[in-house]
Amino acid sequence: MDGMDVDPSRPPALEGVAERPRFAIPLAPPTVTRILAGLLILVFVLEFLVGLWLFGLWTGPVDSRVLLVLGMKVNELILAGQWWRLFTATLLHIGPFHLIANLIGLFMLGPLVEGHFGHLRFLAIYLISGLAGSVTSFALSIYPSAGASGAIFGLLGATILYFYRYRHYFGEQGRQVLQSMVVVLVLNLALGASLANVDNWGHLGGLVGGTVAAWGLLPRYRPPVRVRPGINMLQRERRLLAETAWFLLSLALVSAGLVAGIVRWR
Repeated sequence: MDGMDVDPSRPPALEGVAERPRFAIPLAPPTVTRILAGLLILVFVLEFLVGLWLFGLWTGPVDSRVLLVLGMKVNELILAGQWWRLFTATLLHIGPFHLIANLIGLFMLGPLVEGHFGHLRFLAIYLISGLAGSVTSFALSIYPSAGASGAIFGLLGATILYFYRYRHYFGEQGRQVLQSMVVVLVLNLALGASLANVDNWGHLGGLVGGTVAAWGLLPRYRPPVRVRPGINMLQRERRLLAETAWFLLSLALVSAGLVAGIVRWR
């Protein structure tokens, strides 16, 4: 048999196969994730203390009177002018299992979203998701509710959007993350639909709000090039302006949903 010429610098199995370009994405540490988790735990401890102080009981986190005092979502009270309940409801949890479930979701998704989006974008996505969940629940559900689930669903939507947008750059690992997150989303939506006393409208509102916010705040990657400092600063200013505009637009959409809910209730 005739011999074949082989490039000794490359293994035979890689002959004729184009190499995947390699690049590194600097990941932000999960600082804001830890702060949010600590805040949720502190508020949960506060529920115990308020229950003990005001009502002489140790079951504050599951007592509706304590949750009412601390700011759970109650439509009638929001209509009466207590708008802050749309925010405080995202900090409260009804029992330890509710808190633990949301902390697991936060520690699973928070480092991913904060790592790839950065601290400020992550915080914006979290806050918009939580507010969107509260507003959707206020507009479409008559039942009182509390919890950070809307914000967690928003982080899930942001994760799916990110790894779908950049699915070609992360290879098999990225596809596995994307598939896992889709499975988690489907299972959680199915579980919420099958259980009573679950604020599914809040979950869906947070999912949509977080996905829309993440779409506007997606990081844009480009090859490193040498540019003049003045041009580089101009690009950064334009990017900051665009992100600020998208953040304000997201808040405007949430506010529009709130107005729609008020009109519906009146």
